[in-house]
Amino acid sequence: MVDSPQDYCVVITRPEAQAAVWGSQLQALDFHCAKLHLLEISPVAAEDKIRAIKNKILDFDLYQKVIFVSQNAVDYGMEWLEDYWPQLPVGIDFFAVGATTAKKLASYGVAVQDLAVSASGGMTSEDLLRAEHLQDVDGEKILIFRGCGGRGHLAEELRQRGAWVDYCELYERALPAVAGEQLQQLLVSTDASAAQIILSLHSGESLQNLLALLAQLPAAQQEQARAWMQHNLLLVPSQRVVAAAQDAGFKRIICAENATDNAMTAALLHYCRTHECISLQD
Repeated sequence: MVDSPQDYCVVITRPEAQAAVWGSQLQALDFHCAKLHLLEISPVAAEDKIRAIKNKILDFDLYQKVIFVSQNAVDYGMEWLEDYWPQLPVGIDFFAVGATTAKKLASYGVAVQDLAVSASGGMTSEDLLRAEHLQDVDGEKILIFRGCGGRGHLAEELRQRGAWVDYCELYERALPAVAGEQLQQLLVSTDASAAQIILSLHSGESLQNLLALLAQLPAAQQEQARAWMQHNLLLVPSQRVVAAAQDAGFKRIICAENATDNAMTAALLHYCRTHECISLQD
């Protein structure tokens, strides 16, 4: 039996600007949409962190390779570079984690090495590490533009290959203050809505923030929250997030090919046609 998108309400957990874009696409396909903002992006504010960024930018021409891990890294990074390097120094190879990040770099006129790899749909550090021009990096200096914290796998692997790797940490991710209230409303609407809820998470960090919110619920709602996790569908972008969600107690999980809006939407439409998801038995 093929379901209509109208049978589902997709809960979008992305930051506001990105949520609005994807929400418009989903509504055009007749999905219902709700919002639960689990991530808030803001530029670093501490003086020591700003000074660290400035030092990396001033030394930008000393690096042979530069990697941007996200669209936010591109926007914040290019803002800094445009202030100090109106013309980018020559001799630097640029890389992006994921096709969307590569496209964002291209919008700034920056050519990306191994674009065929980035454009193939891969969205993880592991995908980028297979790029031809990142295999022989012994002795090279590499700069990674990213947010504060995050996974260290990319830098660790490149260091094992002999590279000198630095981070330029440009922005911070936080749980929005409004998220708790939005979650309370979502739990109520789950009981009242005729549409099946599909909660979408674009990253492992979003999952962590969701679990933190669930843990903060009043004791009277804890049982309701556990039932909610087992009853409703979860949409995630990778097997890594699938494993974390399973460990957290989610029972019905849809896994997209990656975290792009197109891939997440394709996974939703596939589920409408097939009802295929990863299920755990009690």
